[in-house]
Amino acid sequence: MPTPLWTCPRCGRPFANRNQSHSCGRHTVEEHLAGKSRAVRALYAGFAALVEACGPVIVAPARTRIGFQVRMIFAAITIKDWGLAAHVVLARRLEHPRFLRIESLAPRNHVHHFRIRAPADLDAEVAAWLREAYEVGEQKHLARD
Repeated sequence: MPTPLWTCPRCGRPFANRNQSHSCGRHTVEEHLAGKSRAVRALYAGFAALVEACGPVIVAPARTRIGFQVRMIFAAITIKDWGLAAHVVLARRLEHPRFLRIESLAPRNHVHHFRIRAPADLDAEVAAWLREAYEVGEQKHLARD
């Protein structure tokens, strides 16, 4: 059974690790969407719907991005005028032409960056990446074999 999440007493954000380093602050999704076009707001809503289809999720807005978390953040987006700069955290390195770059932070922690510019970009492929990343968010990738 996983340990309960620790909640930062200053900002109220939950974390898998006690005293997790983070930039403390209270931010909202609406702050990120303020002044953005209807099209960009719709892209955010579509992305959030794909994330929420994976299971219960904590939406964790920070200063520069909106994270999606179970125990840890497994996906995040930054809202731009042109659409969404997105990433998913996978336990494996997945080479794919849609990924702009992949940051390998640890043997089972690879951040895959991509863009969402149109509703068609919110496809079955992105949904599959999110489902796989959701398991990373649950920290299933850390379970001992």
